[in-house]
Amino acid sequence: MRFITRLFKKKVRSIPDKINIELNRLRGLSSSHKGYSTIFTTPFRYHHAASFVNTYMEIYQDEIYKFNPKIKSGGVILDCGANMGLSVMYFSKNYPKHQIIAFEPEKAIFEVLEENVEKFKLNNVTLHQKAVWTEETELTFSTDGGMGGRVNNLYKSKKKPVEKVKTVDLKTLLNEQVDFLKLDIEGAEVEVLKACKGSLSKVQHIFFEYHNDIHKPQSLHELLKLITEEGFKYHLKESSVRRRPFVDKNLICETFDMAITVFCYK
Repeated sequence: MRFITRLFKKKVRSIPDKINIELNRLRGLSSSHKGYSTIFTTPFRYHHAASFVNTYMEIYQDEIYKFNPKIKSGGVILDCGANMGLSVMYFSKNYPKHQIIAFEPEKAIFEVLEENVEKFKLNNVTLHQKAVWTEETELTFSTDGGMGGRVNNLYKSKKKPVEKVKTVDLKTLLNEQVDFLKLDIEGAEVEVLKACKGSLSKVQHIFFEYHNDIHKPQSLHELLKLITEEGFKYHLKESSVRRRPFVDKNLICETFDMAITVFCYK
């Protein structure tokens, strides 16, 4: 057992002092603070300080999106739920021969994303202010102002902004050139993935975050069955969960009690 523990012990990458100082500065701000970070060589605009720190740590420290390309040149990366652009920049810099197609439905955040893509000269990135869905239509979209935004699912607080967004049918984008599909769409992943049945097998790598809605039947097992039938193996990782599930009642974004990241590979 000790050997197994050592074998799977998480590797901790050291963080340069300059980056640590900047992360600590951001942690000292109010969580919803807007501004620019000097963590990169060029100032990076963020709309929510806490979200920036958490996302930076996941993407650049833990490298959760790192993959070995199956398509060496001309491959496509679909970034569904690009938010402020940290994931887009990671993909663009690490996979320069791939085309990154990114979707972010929220107008205010899309403007931040657009500014960062232009400022960092990410020439292999194409942006769309749309939500991925099961068809092309227009849906109600609400946001928590940070990392959370939902289609057809309003927040309880009347202070949460609500807007209409155009959608794209994800299934129509799935083909043999898609090397990586990232799906982080705050609860809509269940409907979207099910609607893509029969086309997911064309993709080489899939990452999605499953959000469990306490008002709906649990469906993670259905999604795992689906991706298995599409020819994938999977790995599960905690994103946001209750520390003591038998007694804790804390929720994420009002209706989610857990968020599990699922890594799908062949």
